[in-house]
Amino acid sequence: MPLEPLSLTVGQPLRVAVYNSISRAIRNGTYPLGSVLPSDAEFCTTLGVSRPVVREAMLLLEEDRLISTRRGIGRFVSDAIPRIGLERVRGLELLLGESVGSISVDRLSHEVQPASDLLSQALGLEPSAAVWTWESVLRRAGTELALTFEAVPAAGSAFLDPATDTMPEATALTRLLASVDSSHVSSTCDISVGVLGDHRATALGAEPDTSALILTQRVLYRGVTVLYAKDVILSAAGTISLLQSA
Repeated sequence: MPLEPLSLTVGQPLRVAVYNSISRAIRNGTYPLGSVLPSDAEFCTTLGVSRPVVREAMLLLEEDRLISTRRGIGRFVSDAIPRIGLERVRGLELLLGESVGSISVDRLSHEVQPASDLLSQALGLEPSAAVWTWESVLRRAGTELALTFEAVPAAGSAFLDPATDTMPEATALTRLLASVDSSHVSSTCDISVGVLGDHRATALGAEPDTSALILTQRVLYRGVTVLYAKDVILSAAGTISLLQSA
């Protein structure tokens, strides 16, 4: 499989475009784990860029632990690729499970209701349009880790029909991803810190003034918003990976 040509966006540094091209080649197996990479000169010729640009991209790849350098020998693909974090769309139970182990999803509610002003705006619906809402507590070994609230437009959301529920211990996002072509799914996620408040504290068995990480996520399928989620995560959930690029 040949190296993909550079994909440039307005304002993107050239080193980042080179980084993206090579990192995709590593993740899709063009350059297998542990293999030696082509020389900087070969990358210059293949991608049509200068040697300083390739070197800057290599520094970024090494910082992200995708490659390593052996002095006097060359650059090698890492033996293990770091996992992808929030930039990969996944249900919260799968994301948390990578750091603390298997997660159980205890559904507190699952119902159809008129959309609030917030939900109608977040999902691009007419005021008071019908939405499915899910609220679930995520636990590991009996310990509460997170509370997730998810909303999906009721129209066209047959995958949430309780009569056809084949994934009872899964978040709505996990079920959605299992029913569509994930290559057409994208999301935005806002991250903030707040306190639980009364309702969330009761669900999680904690004090109302307990601090928590709050993820507000909008998931799009083929450019249309199909799910809105607000996840409240306690410190017991551990580390969540977040990959950023310049």
